[in-house]
Amino acid sequence: MTGLLALILTAVALPPVLARLIGGHAPRPGPQLAALAPAATVPATAAVIVAAFSAWWLALLLAIPAAILLAWQLPPRHNARAVNPVAQRVAAWRRDPMTVRVLTLNSRGGSADPAALVAVLRQHQVDVLAIQELTWDLVHRLGEAGLASVLPHAHLDPRPRSPGVGLWARWPLAPLPSVPGMVAAAPRARAEPVPGRPVVLTAVHPLTPMRQNAHPWQRDLTRLLPLAETEGPQVVAGDFNATRDHQAFRDLLAAGFTDCADIAQHRTWPGFTWPTSWDLDSDRKKRKKRRIPDLRALPVMRLDHVLVTPASTTVRTARPVRVRGTDHHAVLAIIDFT
Repeated sequence: MTGLLALILTAVALPPVLARLIGGHAPRPGPQLAALAPAATVPATAAVIVAAFSAWWLALLLAIPAAILLAWQLPPRHNARAVNPVAQRVAAWRRDPMTVRVLTLNSRGGSADPAALVAVLRQHQVDVLAIQELTWDLVHRLGEAGLASVLPHAHLDPRPRSPGVGLWARWPLAPLPSVPGMVAAAPRARAEPVPGRPVVLTAVHPLTPMRQNAHPWQRDLTRLLPLAETEGPQVVAGDFNATRDHQAFRDLLAAGFTDCADIAQHRTWPGFTWPTSWDLDSDRKKRKKRRIPDLRALPVMRLDHVLVTPASTTVRTARPVRVRGTDHHAVLAIIDFT
């Protein structure tokens, strides 16, 4: 009986393993199954434990998929500083680091709590804010909450429901052409935290691979690849709807970007950002009326990322931050450009 239970648990874990092995490509359900690889470690590990009570050889056999899943979830080799030799020579005269504090947040269709978000920005002294699923209503409510007193400059493309995206910054923003071909808005701008030392900022929100969107999701991620050719310091932040379990996202990293969560000196691993409960008053009332317990969802995926060009870059901190009113954790990254 224990052997049968172990096999059932392994059968539950195998689809994410296979989907991840083939890259989590479209069509569906490949991307969705690959994203579940972190969660699949639970039944895979449980299968090994259960099998150990039945037969050692079965436990050893079932340990193979469990070991693969666990290895995929280990953090990359800690490398807090990645320096390109050419960029190092160019930046040799720049002795003082240029610090940029970035926060990215999926606002869940504009439902994020503006006051809570502004409080987070003040608490962490954020310099750049990227918001996905930005609506005109949220822009208005953020204004009422005092966002302009914290981040007075903006480059916004709000839209109904989920395609809107916006950038706010402590410094003036010079708009750049947005990323072409994306389903959602993808605003870009140049800021100068220090005069004469520009940083290119991009906020993105590739389409989710749910329903019939697997192929457009993959195309969205592919359209981000040319951003790696941008010269100088660069930050690309947003809800990528992708993890390192997707080949399309790994291709983006291989093109020349580094995920701040992978190289930060101080990081919370695995740093999952989705899903989480949104704590809206209306939702609490509905749960109370239906006698549904107010339980927080357990994040099982890291869909939200802050990417940087690694040359002459040190990431001091990268971690999730809770913001009421949305089903995503925000991601805070503190980056030093030299």
